[in-house]
Amino acid sequence: MKGTRTAVEVAFVALLSVVSVLVVKDHQRDDSPTFDETYHLLAGAEYVLDGTFTANLEHPPLMKDLAGLSLVSSAVLPPSRFAPRDASPTGRFLPFLYANRLPPDRMVALGRRPFPWLLGLLVVVTYVAARGLFGTPAAVLSATLIALEPGLVAHAGIIHTDVGAALTMTAAVVLAALSARRCHVAWWALAGVALGAALATKFSAILLLPCVALSPLLDPGGADAPTAFPLRARLIRGLGGAALAAATALAVVLAVYAWNLRNMSPEEAQAAVRTFLATRDIPERTTGALLRLSAISPPLGHYAAGLVSVAHLSLAGRGANYFHGRVSDSPTAAYFPVAFAIKSTPSFLVLTGLLFLLGGRELVSRRCLSVLVPAGVLLAAAVTSSFNIGIRHLFPVYPLLAIAGAGVLAARLPARAFAGAALALCIGSAASLRASHPFEMCYFNSFVGGVDGGSRWLSDSNLDWGQDMKRLGDLLRESGWERDTTVVAYGGLATNYFMRGIRLLDPASPIMPGRYAVGATIEAIGGSFVSNIEGAAAGAQVAELVRLLRSRGQRVSRVGSITIWELPPAVLLPPAPMPRSRQG
Repeated sequence: MKGTRTAVEVAFVALLSVVSVLVVKDHQRDDSPTFDETYHLLAGAEYVLDGTFTANLEHPPLMKDLAGLSLVSSAVLPPSRFAPRDASPTGRFLPFLYANRLPPDRMVALGRRPFPWLLGLLVVVTYVAARGLFGTPAAVLSATLIALEPGLVAHAGIIHTDVGAALTMTAAVVLAALSARRCHVAWWALAGVALGAALATKFSAILLLPCVALSPLLDPGGADAPTAFPLRARLIRGLGGAALAAATALAVVLAVYAWNLRNMSPEEAQAAVRTFLATRDIPERTTGALLRLSAISPPLGHYAAGLVSVAHLSLAGRGANYFHGRVSDSPTAAYFPVAFAIKSTPSFLVLTGLLFLLGGRELVSRRCLSVLVPAGVLLAAAVTSSFNIGIRHLFPVYPLLAIAGAGVLAARLPARAFAGAALALCIGSAASLRASHPFEMCYFNSFVGGVDGGSRWLSDSNLDWGQDMKRLGDLLRESGWERDTTVVAYGGLATNYFMRGIRLLDPASPIMPGRYAVGATIEAIGGSFVSNIEGAAAGAQVAELVRLLRSRGQRVSRVGSITIWELPPAVLLPPAPMPRSRQG
């Protein structure tokens, strides 16, 4: 009987994981490259194909390595074939992308191949973690909600760090919690490997170091701990295990960076650090210290340079943030709480609410605290950061809340009541995902009125990251609109890559009546955004266009995150025939 039950569990988790991957792949086919993807692809290609690390030091390399490894068996030429090794990464970017043996959209598609499986693995990790802490019923609920969360499904289709960070951070937190309960060296070593993978994925993972160090204090005498030792001895063993995990994590990080730097001399590594820091306005004294560290250990120097630059930008900001109609360079404390409230499914919000409403003593139990404390640390860091650019920065919090919420619900409700509540929550999540597919990145829940209401609050990677440019091209051709539409939207490739016959704005020409396709990010922060890319004149023109469209324009269609407008002459004309919209 036990063997049959185990086989059923394994089959369920495998099916749930595969379903999540298939949903990602289905929308991924028509997702055009997003803002950051092509540069991440260049970086991954450099690391894997050239063995050098000069591009994109502001993100650790592990997820970009996955994209680079996906290119190994293809005909793609490495970045070094287009410029000398000591040339600026930016100088290699355009020829690598547009003059390679494969078209750029095909290269991006190859680089994306591993990323849906990160969500599949996250589903499995969530299940195993919840089962180890709270039992099978909680594991089924938490894993299902993670598999069906539209934000995770959306971002698992692109080359980036966020879903990978959710996977590795969840594994690190839960393994540390289970290690504290079992007091076994092997478990602590495994937790260290997971923590090292998290540190090599996203710099915010460094916030988990104190959480791992304190995990033995949360559960020094867990139910599974050996009873042959007194509590004090078990606590000492636990703290020693946490130290082993931290040392293992450091070794993993240095090994990952060393592999990516394998074909660079120490002098070249220092030069890469110096060039990178010069673009980030890092104080000269700090730059000098980082260069000295790089001379001692190039892997450690690269990691520290990236970490310092991200910490600096987190405090200083990095351009325009959009929140509820306001554009600002300063952070907004309400940004991430609001983003969580309107970008999460109603089912996930209900589960989170029940976690705190029904938690009682279970909420402060050791097993709950072992996942809620790291979740709180990550959330607090996000709230105080100037990177108000997307709910994706909270992705590592989602599995931790799902595990704790499902655990509390299973502990506090009778079995039959829990089964009914879990079924309702899972059906609700499935309905939310179905309603948003294949525009999961545009998802906002019904509490805020869907995408129309949500777009008044948030933009950027919450809504428009350039993922709908290919879909826009398809609609314009089907409607016969390609040659008389001006497109004002951006993605990872040239604006006219998927629609060669469109018009582009000319800053030297006045804005004329006609049809315009405008991305949601441009509508939100167009003037500031375009000024940084194309100059002040282009930014001013885009700001004026957005003003005219909002005051006189008529919305005639939408393709996910891109709205198609008609701007009539001074005397308004009847609107153009409306094709069927592809709503997000």
